[in-house]
Amino acid sequence: MRLFYVFGFLLINIFITICIDTPTIILHAENLPEDEYILGPEDVIDIKVWDNDDLNLQVEISQQGSLTFPLIGKVKAKGLSVFALEKLISDKLADGYIKSAQVTVNVKNYKTQKVFVLGQVKKPGVFNMKGNINILELISMAGGFGDEAEQTLTVVRPRTLQSTEGTSSNLGKKEDVYKIDLGTYEDDSGPDTFEVQSGDYIYVDKKSNFFITGEVKKTGSFDWEKNLTIRQALSLAGGVSKSGAESRINIIRLVKGREVTLKVNMEDLVEANDVIDVPQRYF
Repeated sequence: MRLFYVFGFLLINIFITICIDTPTIILHAENLPEDEYILGPEDVIDIKVWDNDDLNLQVEISQQGSLTFPLIGKVKAKGLSVFALEKLISDKLADGYIKSAQVTVNVKNYKTQKVFVLGQVKKPGVFNMKGNINILELISMAGGFGDEAEQTLTVVRPRTLQSTEGTSSNLGKKEDVYKIDLGTYEDDSGPDTFEVQSGDYIYVDKKSNFFITGEVKKTGSFDWEKNLTIRQALSLAGGVSKSGAESRINIIRLVKGREVTLKVNMEDLVEANDVIDVPQRYF
């Protein structure tokens, strides 16, 4: 039952981490031109029509994705870039109102594109971002990795369906899950190639551990790493003591929800949350 107690302790820590109060932070992708920003509900925009000050307007895009503009009435803004909205308003004004209208749109508050960062970062929270941003920039804006952070990330992304109008809508509760192992990336193909999208949930995993009990010089919990052998793990514990039976070392491992005991040799690999048990010699 030792392994179940260990797992219970880990799950409690994860639950506490996720329940941290999370602030809302504005996150800007500086390399994205404003006229390419895709508008959506709750964005606040300034609209100016040159030489027609009576048409200048600051407005928040509604939850339905539209706004009301003088002379032309309701305009659907959701899913349009800033540039596309400028052109749409200009075209509508040209239809019987103002020929060659010069329209500019500026975003005052970015509210549409939200991402959520949880887990082992220094500033977990909800981020409003301007355009797409790569995963490492986002982690940096969240204060960087915490002391207990593993070099693995989990990204949960709602699935979307492109409509005929080019906008996206969620398909119920369906989602895609991506596991990103920062340790597997080369310099020329790093995780910065993974761009975060609106609606993403990013969870930075906590360091995995393994445990050593029995006849070693130092029992307890140790940080787990990939490709760690039994021999290497035991060296972290100071090695097998004189009273330890090196030939009868076992691993207690959770397999499909059941605790199993496995006989191992020194070159077998340790898995996360394994318990290595070194028994005492018979004589």
